Amino acid sequence: MNQVQIDNIRRSLPSTWNDLTRKQLFYVSRLFQGKLTIFEFRVKVLREFLSIKRKAFRRIDPEDAYVLCDTLDFLTKEVILTRNVMPLIRIGLRKYYGPSDAMTNCTFGEFTLASSVLDEFHKSGSENHLDQLVAILYRPKKIFLFLRKYFTDHQDPRVRFMNRSLKKRAAEMAKVDHCIKHSVFLFFTGVLNSLISLYPYVYRHKDETETQDNGWASLIISLADGKTDDKSLETVMNSNLYNVFIGLNKKAKEYQDYLDKTESHGRH
Repeated sequence: MNQVQIDNIRRSLPSTWNDLTRKQLFYVSRLFQGKLTIFEFRVKVLREFLSIKRKAFRRIDPEDAYVLCDTLDFLTKEVILTRNVMPLIRIGLRKYYGPSDAMTNCTFGEFTLASSVLDEFHKSGSENHLDQLVAILYRPKKIFLFLRKYFTDHQDPRVRFMNRSLKKRAAEMAKVDHCIKHSVFLFFTGVLNSLISLYPYVYRHKDETETQDNGWASLIISLADGKTDDKSLETVMNSNLYNVFIGLNKKAKEYQDYLDKTESHGRH
């Protein structure tokens, strides 16, 4: 957070994506829908984040305003948002619970499906794909959750992801304000970007082997020790996202080290 003093009142400005409040994230999401120049975007965001009236805002020295706008430059660069400021979405009387910060309670299966839908959304820009993305990540609460937490270490409040209920839930998500859904999109994008930096060997290997048909398939099979039976693959898909990535990164690194060693011997 950056501290700013205006009219003897100290205010805080976010300096990273994870500093954003729920209200601020919604505001940014709404602005992304408009055709604004970067300058217009920064000025609007600055005034909103400072929460001051237009008259007081105009009294800020132009040079100071420029410096303050510059501190919000992170909003126009790569999204690195791993804090879920929206753990719950309400639709009428229904409540849908989202993943934890950095999606630490998610399975590898729901992550790969969400990644696939995200790719489709980037290609089509269709609201339907955005509805599906939110429906994958946000689900109803488990029954008797208050009892479950005493008997299991698995603290995810959401019911287990079932593909057969996705279509119905996506139809429900179509009723949600676009800026809320776009905020979920920004969160998932931020987590995805953080995983790329945390597990670079996974994504290097994926980029080298990925085709339109296999996607994550080669990585999943490698972690299942080459087995392609339903039980082996299901075990991987239902495992914790980060546990799988740790294993994948290790295998991908071993493969890269092998290639580097082979190339080194070839030169000699």
